[in-house]
Amino acid sequence: MQGVQTVHLTGPGHAAGEAAGEGWHFYRTPVLRRLPLVGRAEPGSRLGAAMSTAALALRLRQVAKLTRPDLIHVHLPSANAVAAWPVARLAKIPLVVEAERRGQAAPAFPFARAERWALGSAHAIAAGTAQVRAALRADGLVGRTIAVIPPAPDLPPGRLASARMPDLLGAPLLAYAGGLMPDDGLDLLLAALAQLRRQHPSLRLLVAAGGPEEARFERRLGQSSLRGHVVFAGPLSYRRAADVLPRADIAVFPGLERRPFFEPSRHLLNAMAQGCAVVASDLACHRELLVHGHSGILFEAGKRDGLVKAIQALLAEPWRIDALGRAACEFMRTRRSWELMATRYRQVYEKVLSKS
Repeated sequence: MQGVQTVHLTGPGHAAGEAAGEGWHFYRTPVLRRLPLVGRAEPGSRLGAAMSTAALALRLRQVAKLTRPDLIHVHLPSANAVAAWPVARLAKIPLVVEAERRGQAAPAFPFARAERWALGSAHAIAAGTAQVRAALRADGLVGRTIAVIPPAPDLPPGRLASARMPDLLGAPLLAYAGGLMPDDGLDLLLAALAQLRRQHPSLRLLVAAGGPEEARFERRLGQSSLRGHVVFAGPLSYRRAADVLPRADIAVFPGLERRPFFEPSRHLLNAMAQGCAVVASDLACHRELLVHGHSGILFEAGKRDGLVKAIQALLAEPWRIDALGRAACEFMRTRRSWELMATRYRQVYEKVLSKS
């Protein structure tokens, strides 16, 4: 809509049905499983990562020759820049790369130095938060344009008027959407819930998460007073988020500070867009989104008493729940819309192309 014609290429890790949208066409990268004289590569291995990178580079070269783009934009993970950099360099096409966290590859990606080189060679870098940009600068990525482009929610702003089911009245519902690793904070939330139920015995928690760690929580819950008050609904896809998040009275994001959270959860963005009252730990990425007492409630990361007090205050004054939700939804509508996000990208494109 802003005059930018886009061509889309997915990496070998994307299934054929992913990222499909009405009116959108995607070029696909076939999965390369075997090389002559080398043999079959196991997923997750160094050889497998190398073959995926090579397959993406070859496919990108084909699509670039076919479509002749003015610019290549590499989306997350930023490790994809390793495949895109040589194609852009040989074709003399400007390169814009999305960077995550510290601009370092995930532990499973064996070419961290190559990724760093590719980021440093990009004409511009897009960071999701000011914290990510500061981390990139601290890591030595200076002299390059690093634009802060906050992500937009996957769900359109606006809460369903009939979202809360009648049988939930008088039985407050908390929602948690995220991971199950220790630093994600679910253990802290369960401890707080056990304490809160002394005054609110009908309080319940919906956990939208799944994975191998779920068995550990189920064993723990089966032997505690929380049995029957905590429900695991499995991983929360973005489509299911529209059904689950608006039904919660309070959405809780209790990430711990010892884990380097540089970007907010997509579920947090969607919860705000859907008008949920949000209680979140005071991580830097959460402080960039939430104004304490206005569009959400922040508590000291890792402190159970702080989390209990934050939820208790909302349960004691239920009128604040809707007020917080409305303010969060308005923030998403006016400050995190897809239109604003597209405008920021276009400005980066124009700056890069004017210098090329």
